[in-house]
Amino acid sequence: MVELRNRDIVCLSSADWDPIWTRKQQVLSRLHPSNRVLYVEPPGTLVSPLRDPSFCGKWRPWGKWVSRPQPNIYVFQPPFVLPFGNVYSWVGKLNQYWLAAWVNLAVRRLKIKRPILWTYLPGTATVARLIKHALLIYDCVDEHGAYKGLVRGKTVWKLETELLCMADITFVTAPGLYQRRKGHTRRIYCLPNAADIAHFNKACDPETPVPEELERLPRPRLCFVGVIQEWVDTELLAGVARERPEWSIILIGPVAPGVALHGLDKMPNVFFLGRKPKEVLPNYLKGCEVCLNLFRPSALTANVSPLKFYEYLASGRPVVSTAMPAVEEFADVVAIAQDPPRFVAAVEQALAGENSEAQRKRLARAGEHSWDARVAFIEDKIVSVLKEKELS
Repeated sequence: MVELRNRDIVCLSSADWDPIWTRKQQVLSRLHPSNRVLYVEPPGTLVSPLRDPSFCGKWRPWGKWVSRPQPNIYVFQPPFVLPFGNVYSWVGKLNQYWLAAWVNLAVRRLKIKRPILWTYLPGTATVARLIKHALLIYDCVDEHGAYKGLVRGKTVWKLETELLCMADITFVTAPGLYQRRKGHTRRIYCLPNAADIAHFNKACDPETPVPEELERLPRPRLCFVGVIQEWVDTELLAGVARERPEWSIILIGPVAPGVALHGLDKMPNVFFLGRKPKEVLPNYLKGCEVCLNLFRPSALTANVSPLKFYEYLASGRPVVSTAMPAVEEFADVVAIAQDPPRFVAAVEQALAGENSEAQRKRLARAGEHSWDARVAFIEDKIVSVLKEKELS
């Protein structure tokens, strides 16, 4: 009988395991305990500390990279690589050989043989060739070439199509990603992000305490949760804060280097609370009246499945979002607006129209999008392909 249990997995991730959990950690942490997972964090480049001082903490003696956030998961931090790998293909190729050598070293140390190779990095076709594997999975969560700083999107796409042709299974998070990739890979499935339903439902529990630092702030409280990156519409948020100075705008998460805040950091009704552990996010959401999903229109945000959006729904709070394809199907339970006046009006409507029935509908829609259901779907597709390979 073919099954996924007792198989080793090597994941080439695009995000560190901690402190911010995304799709990668939510999925891999839900696999059966018999699945050993080697989670390879993305290597920084030699210039990363100049762009982001937090990378300085990743300088450490080579050979001491493996930690275990849970018994079956090993986190591996590879050495730094050369910069500009997404700009110049020859640099990217060298980096892949370098990364593959270190991953293979970790694979040998853990006595892993022919693992399922699971990558989130579009430029890892060469790595995949250099690591012996039983199955190759590519989970595409973004239009990678649209990221700011990747000045040669065509280079990124060339690398990605090479990987797509090799992949046994490709998952994508948004319809736009599916349409562009479906002709380049064998098996492709559109599987949006989801939420840890039970965890974020705690925001509806009368026993869940609201943090004191939040309780001190005036109501109504509008919150945004997540890293404030360049694709977050800070200009729109600043416009809302100016339009309604009596509203408290709560930002829960760090500000990425170089992000334009458009005066948010100088407004008396805007409060930067910083990064909070995922364990207490329901507590903060419970203390807010409206959750904000704010993305600037771009090629990147047109093809993204916003994880925080599903978590907002699972908290039961009213949600006001900018217009984006991933949110349009939820227009019956969330408000959508794009400019400050309409956004303010949408928030006012959400505040005035909130009731138990509206909350029940949001929670019901959130329940359709759980990580447990997503993982069951992924496991089913993996087992199907393993059976095919066994019969061939």
